[in-house]
Amino acid sequence: QGLWCMSRRAVLARSLAVLTLPQGLLPRARAAEFTTTAGGARRSSGDGDPHRLAVPELAPGSRRLYLCRHGETDWNVAGRVQGMTDIPLNPNGRSQAAALAAILADVPIGLVASSALGRASSTADAVAALHPGARRLVDASFNEMNFGSLEGEELRGGSPRREEYEARLAEWEAGRTSVRLPGGGESPEEVAARALKGLRELGALPPFAAAAGGAGVPSCPRHVCLVAHGRFNKILLAALRGDVSRASQVAQGNTAVNIVDIDEGGACTVVAVNLLDHLRAAAQPP
Repeated sequence: QGLWCMSRRAVLARSLAVLTLPQGLLPRARAAEFTTTAGGARRSSGDGDPHRLAVPELAPGSRRLYLCRHGETDWNVAGRVQGMTDIPLNPNGRSQAAALAAILADVPIGLVASSALGRASSTADAVAALHPGARRLVDASFNEMNFGSLEGEELRGGSPRREEYEARLAEWEAGRTSVRLPGGGESPEEVAARALKGLRELGALPPFAAAAGGAGVPSCPRHVCLVAHGRFNKILLAALRGDVSRASQVAQGNTAVNIVDIDEGGACTVVAVNLLDHLRAAAQPP
């Protein structure tokens, strides 16, 4: 069951256990030290606005990545695999996107990036609307994993396709992350490669100066929001800590916020994983 259906405290505790395993190497960077900080991220309390995010101060020279998932779609509700199929947000998904935008409103985001798929792009647009000074970028490098012939399938209950998918998950968790999904789908390694390449091209991964260089190319701001997808986010988080086989152990609800600090040497610190407090805050009466 991974990290689903757990309390937030349990999620953070389990995340810490998962993300402090021995690390591999990031391409062009040293091993990522992927741990959850003691302070973490939370909603403000007491005299603070419960609809605003409270996070530790970013260390000098580091970048902070706010990796988010898109809002809900009708296919999410039905349990159908979306992958590269371009399904729009439903009304609840649009409300979730607004709640995500609200909790990130006070964050000094300088760049809002997203996948090219509408559900992620629309969610990112809601965030960007509250950051008029931020650059807005759409990049297919951040699209969801291609699920091949599984796209459109319902994988609940005793579906034969569910058994097929679970067999693939078992292979990946056993370390065979180059195995692709059936019918022309991608492997976790392929998704990780394009995700890291996309981040590096943004300048969000070191070497920061080199990645952001080039005449007429603006440098990467220190605070970057990337809105993408459930499986994509799981793979990217696992790739940053050097072990793609652990991707399924990370939960990602709709509009989940994951916060990762990346220093100049390539070491990563997880500030939050699968943070969904903004949805609870949005449900509370004013």
